[in-house]
Amino acid sequence: MATKGEVQRKTSNVEKGKCVDGNWAAAHVSYRTNDSAFIFPITPSSPMGEEVDAWAEQHKKNLWGQELKVVEMQSEGGAAGALHGALVSGALATTYTASQGLLLFIPNMYKIAGELLPTVIHVASRALAGQGLSIYGDHSDTMLVRGCGWSMMSSFSVQDAHDMAAICQVATLNSRVPFLHFFDGFRTSHEVNKIQLISDEQLLELMPFDKIEEHRQRALSPMHPSQRGTAQAPDVFMQMVESSNQYYADVEGHIVKAMGDFHRVTGRKYEPIEYRYYGTTAPRVALICMGSGVAVIDSTLKHLKSESACLIGIRMFRPWNRKRFCDLIPKSVTRLAILDRTREGGAQGEPLYLDVCTSLMQEGRGSIFVAGGRYGLGSKDFTPRMVSSIIQNMLRKDTNDVQRPFTVGITDDVTNLSLPLGRSLNVLDPSVTQCVFWGFGSDGTVGANKEAVKMIGNYHEDMEVQAYFEYDSKKSSGWTTSHLRFSSDVSIQAPWRVEENAADYVACHNESYVQANKFDVIKYLKRRGNFFLNTTAAAIDDPEKRLEALEHLVSPKILRNIAMRNISLYIMDAVGLSRKFGLAGRINMICQVVFFRLSNVIPLDDAVALLKATIVKAYSHKGDDIVKKNIDLLDAVVSDPNTLIKVEVPARWKKLHEHNDKPYEDRHNRLLDDEKVRKFMAEIVDPVSRLEGDDIPVSKFLENHLLGGVMIPGTTKFEKRNPNPSGKIPKWNFDDCTQCNACIFICPHAAIRPFVVTKDEALNAPFPKEFDTIKATGAEFGGKKYAIRVSPLDCTGCNACVEACPETPKALEMQSIETNKEANEKNWEYAYDLPERGDLIDKKTVRGSQFQTPLMEFSGACSGCGETPYFKLLTQMFGERMVIANATGCSTIWGGSFPSNPYTVSKKTGRGPAWANSLFEDNAEYGLGMFVAMRHRRERLITLVEDYVHRMELKDASQKTETESKLVHYLMDWLEIKNDKSDKCTHLFDKMKPLFEKIMGEDSTTGVAIPLINRIWSDRDMFPKLSQWIVGGDGWAYDIGFGGLDHVEAFESNDVNVLVVDTEMYSNTGGQCSKATPAGASAKFAVGGKQQRKKSIGEIFMTYEHVYVASVSLANQAQVLQAFIEADKHDGPSFIVAYSPCVQQGIRPRGLDDMVEESRFAVDSGYWPLYRYNPEMILESKNPFILDSKKLRKDVTSFLQRESRFINLRKKHPEVAEGLIMKMNSDVHNRMDHLNQLASGYKAFDHEDDASVKVLFASETGTAARLARDFADACVLSHVADAMDDVDVDDIDGGTTVFFIATCGQGAMPQNAKAFYKQLCARTDKFKEGTQFMVMGLGDSSYYFFCESAKLVEKKMIELGANKIVDLGLGDDFAEEGLEGGLHDWLDDVWPALDVPPPAEVPHITPVKVEYSPKAIIKPSDEERVLHMYYQSDDIHAKSIPILSNEKMCGEDYDRDFRTIRLNTGEEMPYELGDALEIFPHNDQDKVAEFLHEYTHDFDERTVVKIHDFGIEGEVSLGTLFTYVLDLFGKPSKHFMQQLATFETDEEEKKTMLDIGFLVKAGKEAGLTMADALIRFKKAHPPLPVLLAIIPTIKPRAYSIASAPSTSKNITELLVLIDSWWCEAGTRYGLTCDMLRQKLCGDHLWCRMKAGSMDPPEPGQPVLCAGIGSGLAPHMAFLRDKVRAVQNGEKVGKFSLYFGNRKKAHEYLYQAELEGYEKKYDWFTLHAAFSRDDPKKKVYVQDLVGKTDDARLLLHDTPDGMMYVCGNRNLPKPLQKALVQSFSKWSEDPKEIEKANNAMEQMYVKNRIQQEVW
Repeated sequence: MATKGEVQRKTSNVEKGKCVDGNWAAAHVSYRTNDSAFIFPITPSSPMGEEVDAWAEQHKKNLWGQELKVVEMQSEGGAAGALHGALVSGALATTYTASQGLLLFIPNMYKIAGELLPTVIHVASRALAGQGLSIYGDHSDTMLVRGCGWSMMSSFSVQDAHDMAAICQVATLNSRVPFLHFFDGFRTSHEVNKIQLISDEQLLELMPFDKIEEHRQRALSPMHPSQRGTAQAPDVFMQMVESSNQYYADVEGHIVKAMGDFHRVTGRKYEPIEYRYYGTTAPRVALICMGSGVAVIDSTLKHLKSESACLIGIRMFRPWNRKRFCDLIPKSVTRLAILDRTREGGAQGEPLYLDVCTSLMQEGRGSIFVAGGRYGLGSKDFTPRMVSSIIQNMLRKDTNDVQRPFTVGITDDVTNLSLPLGRSLNVLDPSVTQCVFWGFGSDGTVGANKEAVKMIGNYHEDMEVQAYFEYDSKKSSGWTTSHLRFSSDVSIQAPWRVEENAADYVACHNESYVQANKFDVIKYLKRRGNFFLNTTAAAIDDPEKRLEALEHLVSPKILRNIAMRNISLYIMDAVGLSRKFGLAGRINMICQVVFFRLSNVIPLDDAVALLKATIVKAYSHKGDDIVKKNIDLLDAVVSDPNTLIKVEVPARWKKLHEHNDKPYEDRHNRLLDDEKVRKFMAEIVDPVSRLEGDDIPVSKFLENHLLGGVMIPGTTKFEKRNPNPSGKIPKWNFDDCTQCNACIFICPHAAIRPFVVTKDEALNAPFPKEFDTIKATGAEFGGKKYAIRVSPLDCTGCNACVEACPETPKALEMQSIETNKEANEKNWEYAYDLPERGDLIDKKTVRGSQFQTPLMEFSGACSGCGETPYFKLLTQMFGERMVIANATGCSTIWGGSFPSNPYTVSKKTGRGPAWANSLFEDNAEYGLGMFVAMRHRRERLITLVEDYVHRMELKDASQKTETESKLVHYLMDWLEIKNDKSDKCTHLFDKMKPLFEKIMGEDSTTGVAIPLINRIWSDRDMFPKLSQWIVGGDGWAYDIGFGGLDHVEAFESNDVNVLVVDTEMYSNTGGQCSKATPAGASAKFAVGGKQQRKKSIGEIFMTYEHVYVASVSLANQAQVLQAFIEADKHDGPSFIVAYSPCVQQGIRPRGLDDMVEESRFAVDSGYWPLYRYNPEMILESKNPFILDSKKLRKDVTSFLQRESRFINLRKKHPEVAEGLIMKMNSDVHNRMDHLNQLASGYKAFDHEDDASVKVLFASETGTAARLARDFADACVLSHVADAMDDVDVDDIDGGTTVFFIATCGQGAMPQNAKAFYKQLCARTDKFKEGTQFMVMGLGDSSYYFFCESAKLVEKKMIELGANKIVDLGLGDDFAEEGLEGGLHDWLDDVWPALDVPPPAEVPHITPVKVEYSPKAIIKPSDEERVLHMYYQSDDIHAKSIPILSNEKMCGEDYDRDFRTIRLNTGEEMPYELGDALEIFPHNDQDKVAEFLHEYTHDFDERTVVKIHDFGIEGEVSLGTLFTYVLDLFGKPSKHFMQQLATFETDEEEKKTMLDIGFLVKAGKEAGLTMADALIRFKKAHPPLPVLLAIIPTIKPRAYSIASAPSTSKNITELLVLIDSWWCEAGTRYGLTCDMLRQKLCGDHLWCRMKAGSMDPPEPGQPVLCAGIGSGLAPHMAFLRDKVRAVQNGEKVGKFSLYFGNRKKAHEYLYQAELEGYEKKYDWFTLHAAFSRDDPKKKVYVQDLVGKTDDARLLLHDTPDGMMYVCGNRNLPKPLQKALVQSFSKWSEDPKEIEKANNAMEQMYVKNRIQQEVW
């Protein structure tokens, strides 16, 4: 090793010292001495490739006057092959690699060595992935290639890395033997040091040009042809191998000569094996080592001036010269300690140890005692303290007491190999200044320190510098530490961290680090050192309050140490300053000024000037505005010295003690109820989190079951890192929320969630006033509240949720995290622990999916990450049955960095995603292996189950226990649904599990044979239908793993799903180019701009035709969800590529805070097309390709200007950028044309413009889109259906357009139609003659804004002169037949209007999956089980409820029947004020049997079938099916008759069936039912599967609840009208009414709660209620709740009730109760109207509303008054007119009337008028 004096000896042609890291040092020589480099990114060697690529782009020349040709390959294996090819072609070529990458070189390394091709590859030596991935340094990789025939040279320092690169280059050319030059990954590769550079002149003097010429002449060439790589037989192979022996024998001589020449030219002297001894006598112990550890030992021995120990540093590891080695060992040495930085499990010793032992034996020195030891694995810090410990071990008196083998740096209390460490040892000269900086990932601290080190080193020519940086595994917002050293007096060779009590200056840039249970940030600081803390406390002007804030913030331990050790404490609010200048979170420049001010390393004025230059250099690529902001901020900090405050440390701090009254200190005790998890958190996670992981003994890993790298799930939820540089979190404005859950969907960290809670749960929140709720919409959530909560300590403040909110105004806004912080924290924890209720709702909608608990939460991903929302959604959809194979990359770092595991389990079931990572290159194969193995295991399970069921069926009932019989039933059900891709198999196993356990517990079978039930149980994990996902980034999928991925996708039997999160670069390794990188982007390895266009990987896989393919983006949440569902459902391989904005893209202006807008812009500009290719569609003779983004709404050039990767190229090379951008623009348009052609369908149009009918849709949930596509398929004049925003208004001018338009929110236009409608409203020119249109509106008639969007479009089209050819169609969700009824009525008019024949086949007859069972009869118990299965299925969720009373309210002789029905709904079915109860009716069993006997002889009510539909899986009788499931006696719709007619062969009969007049007439005459129609047209005899499909299922009937839950908690009271209708054949009852009138007390009803459409009032709100008939029910509930409030002493508002019915004498419902309230309470006013008491003057409710003042006083004149309307659908319109009358005070002035009308409409808009109608 060269000393400082030796370095300075040579002065001629020596470049000035330069501050660089080891990668740069090696690459600098490599670049100049080679022709080409083949690169592939892998940490920690990637920077070498990045540097040479950047130099090539800057046109720097090598020694031959050329730019190095840098070629990025698809993998390390590819780089190795290309390197081999270049070498045989006579080039001087190189590469840079590490770890697994190096292992992929092995085959080519053997080839290159065998062919004696000179080259040097540079390796930043790194650990190999074993039980876990480690990107950090040791010698595992290089030691594994020691047998490949390469010479191996080790560098000990950054200077060595530079110099050895040159020496190896010379030696390889002279010897023809290839060289592997390695140095320690990170410890050397990333350490910044000041080195002396080798000049070009010196390199030219060193290079053997004659050998270069010989190498070139040996190249393959047709000018002198030769053959290489022949196949050799046993007779010659060995001789050929041995023929190169002499070359290897000569290598050492060439190395020695190269080192001698190097010394002569540069003055720096090296030896193949270095020897150091600093004693004055003779050493007894020698320490043998390689790599940076040599420098540690050398510095330690030099400091100790050890008489006993010497050092032998191995530089030349191959070839190994045993004689040279043994000759260096002094005769006095009797003991050797061999230090290996690797572990070879099962070997006698590690590589260096084995070489030493062999050498000693062969050289006659076998008497020397040898001890092998391991150190520094995975960059474990190796320190002088450890060296001293090794020496002490070797100097023990008796060799039997010497620990061998040994480990150092850990506590191994299992195999007891570790050496105890003594006291800390500071071996550095006192003149060395040492500093430590604690930073926050992405705050710029590390980057600033790198620049500062270089700045300081270059400022002082004699100044020696060193810097080393450590990072948390989190992608951003994790901790960083920077270890800096400076000295102008001595050389710094200290490859270890700054040690405890050694630093002169420590800075903490994140105030959360000083809190209790965090980091001991001042442990590095020496006595009387300087400590700087960036804290908001510095913004407090009052010194005493500032001190109090510090004492509240900082751990008492830290404060005590500050006081006890006389540390100077300085504080500043850098975060506040950065926000002030628009650089929120970027505090690096501020803190650098503080450093220079306090350290005095260089004068402050000079430092400021240098910092400004650095700002320009570092940020110019981000824009002039960023540069200016940073400089302005710098000037402000320098000019105002008061921003930095020195704290006067009070004496009381010396007496402070730790306390446990802060919530973060005991969070594990409060949150953990699992002892296993508690132990893991306490013994592993907490020490690691406090950066004390080095101290964890080995036994703790075994005790926590971590052997083999196994990790427990869900640890991130306990970390509460507060990873939020912005200091802001979203606040929910519930008044503006529509519960769409779009904000939840987009959240990258699952930190914002919707909760469905009961009223009591909301009231019991820790801070109930801050626990805002609104009534949960949807029948599924009857009786529940909806709340959105944010986790303050997990939210990263990325703003994505706010951007995703579609409402105007938005329902979310960012606020300070400090606002209501305690309440927000406590309420989040409370809500998090509430019961999961996602199973109440269909998860196949965007809204429903987000009620599913995410099983991937709080990851270490960047704030605003574009990858994690996709993974989160996967776990919400399939998490409890999914297995994940994850390719190494960003997603494995944020998703699997020990001990943080974001993948968690369901609190309810304990199930969750099973996640594993193998390597980068093999993920597809790894995932395929999982799938094949699990499929094979499941096939075995199926065989075993079939065998067991068969055996049990052979037994009679007496031979089976009840448990066995029940299990057999479940197993039979499972066999029926085993291939169902849903959670059904899993849920069925939950029912089977206790039965298995009971049977096995009772099983007393003994002997060798394993009982069959036990064999089934051993494979129980295979009962669920697993969903195999193979996931990773674009670097894996497009490049290194593409071959494996292609193989997996190529075979139809591989039922696996692939998700690629495409960031368009190697994000994890720093942003290098991949085949996913688009043309024109400037990325590492392509800084000059990528020339090739992006690989269209989706289209590649579409060529297989059996692969489901989708291209998705978060811009269209519904499309993402649909693609995931379709991919999982597809029986075969799938491939989804997902656009994922990344921090490396340099998104402007706000980085990933603009993630949502970036995604939208990418789609709108065509940069990222959305499409789905579904092979299942081919089976339906439909086009499998669906283009979900058809229109270029924005210019792609504008999109490119949002990202630094494109802007940078334009700045550096405007001409190149312009050409590439033009090419990109052309490519985008060509691609969109191509994709539109693919989407054009199977119709015989030469071009889509040939289609005369354009079909457009506006869809929020996907229903309108589905209907539009079905229509377009059926209509011969149309092409395909497009979203309205995918066309311009001009495109419909002159043509025929069919609109399908849904309405969302308060009459709002769906997102994919807003731009079109805006254009339509802005248009002033009339449409051309011939423009015609028709509109189908979709909505819910119970809402005021029913089909409002459709009506608006229709109105505007008419205003612009378009001809409406068919009246507006109304698809009503609220109608009995749902949307379909209105749709088919409308279609009957559409086909004639278009002069188009209706479709030959009625669409959507999907036969029910049913077949006849061999069983003749089914047991009643089995029927009951099936009924429970049906009513409790995912689509129904009903419960059986007993009737307490069923009492008539009218006289027996009266012709109308009002009843109160009271049910014991109990605690299992809670309800909220205003809810409704849905009752499931059933048919009369006798009538069903009668029908079946008359209808057919093929089957009857006793016939048993196997069915897989309606939520039923298994056997059931047709009697049960027609009684409880099918609405056999309901009115037939036109759609039903059309479906039935397709099976009629008699044309006259078919004509009758399709005649609407027949339906009307038969309905009037006899009350025609579907049963009647089937009997009447018996010849139209559809097969059973179709018959079951065309009869609709029985729908529940909703009844408003008249009771108030506050007064009648477990009892639900209904007010019911037993409705009847008349036909010529007599009186008929509706199905539900007919059932209810016959039910008695004690009977049961199948029911479920439904959230009412009205939000109930608060007691203090003024209320006006209007209801007729049974519509009085909800008003009674509201009134009773008010009475309860008064009785509890609460203040209540006015309550005015308008009630109407026919006859007062018979129908004055609740008369006594209402009149009693009116007498008792002055706040209650009753208005009753009875329309048939006076035949001459009918009085209705609306008449009373219009004639009284109540409406005006309570609603118009009171800002918080509410109105509730309940009755039939004819009631709202006249009531609205009555309101206008009241509001206008019965004015006839048109202006007053218009004003009143607007006020009334605004009340609807603001939800102050709510209605429930039928």
